[in-house]
Amino acid sequence: MKCVILCGGRGIIDPETRQRIPKALMQVGGRPLIWHIMKTFAAAGHTDFILALGEGGDAIRRSFLNNHIEGRDIELVGGSSDIRYLTPADEESWTIKCVDTGQNAQTGSRIARCRRYLESEQFFVTYSDCLCNVDLGALCMAHQKNGNVITVTGVQPPSRFGTFIVSEESVTGYSLEAKLTGIGGYLNGGYMVTDERVFDYLQVFSECNLERDVLPAMLADQAIGLFPHDGYWQAVDTERELELVTRLHLENQRPWLSLRSGPL
Repeated sequence: MKCVILCGGRGIIDPETRQRIPKALMQVGGRPLIWHIMKTFAAAGHTDFILALGEGGDAIRRSFLNNHIEGRDIELVGGSSDIRYLTPADEESWTIKCVDTGQNAQTGSRIARCRRYLESEQFFVTYSDCLCNVDLGALCMAHQKNGNVITVTGVQPPSRFGTFIVSEESVTGYSLEAKLTGIGGYLNGGYMVTDERVFDYLQVFSECNLERDVLPAMLADQAIGLFPHDGYWQAVDTERELELVTRLHLENQRPWLSLRSGPL
């Protein structure tokens, strides 16, 4: 299955260079965040990627153009541009399409502008700034079973702060591990499965936002399925969250990888 990764937005200030970069290119253990996201899909056998690029898209393109040479033994032929690769790359089986979907495009329109590569197919949609070890096979099976236009992974991430449990205005408990449940439910974990029916809800020329416009319209049609995920999930939106996942990586803990697919 193909995987559309939404790579828009203004990005984040890189903690090392203090320059603004796309979130997708934040470094975790010497690799861009988007590489770790793609690795989770590759570990489950999904290696066909479509990157819906926006602001900072050229930097993401350059990263992948240069990535094939990093960490590999190579042989150069003097006086020419010939390069001989002496060792394989983990990603040599990956197919990566970089699609320019507009500098300031909204998330729904970014998906719509990838349509020519997605006709008559079921496909994943995710963001370039969150890590998760959701069972992708089970997610697909749930989508096929529920028959909805889109199935969204629902998560309950832990609160950053201690949470008081209150009953009848009295404090009855306190937990450092309490889950955030939105308004009595799940948060959108960003790992989604959909198919060609989604394009009935998307617009190419008039901007539409997946979260504000498309999902509410689908909800009105009772066309959304939820796949609860109680495992690892982490948004990487801030320098603090980047430090958190980087520390896990340095400690040789990569909870976002439920399956392995070769050396990391």
